[in-house]
Amino acid sequence: MLGLGGSGHFKAVLQRRNERKDKASGKFDKKKLLNKRYGKKLEFNSPNLRTSELERLKAGIRSNIKKDKLKDYLLFFILFLTLFISFYYFMN
Repeated sequence: MLGLGGSGHFKAVLQRRNERKDKASGKFDKKKLLNKRYGKKLEFNSPNLRTSELERLKAGIRSNIKKDKLKDYLLFFILFLTLFISFYYFMN
């Protein structure tokens, strides 16, 4: 016998192993951690929307995302153009 301390030691090892595993896998999953901590699901106070209202909301969200993407692409293009012009200017 190695004298590992019985089943209590094994349970503690398993608990530490599971804690490390949870920490590594759910690092940014706050909802999962809250559920484990409090033992219940999170509840959200969302209004009950009709399907037409829900579709309008989805369309609004999609248009906002498209606008944000367009702004990002435009900013990238302006930065790229500025860098290219400055590089060209300093090389000549």
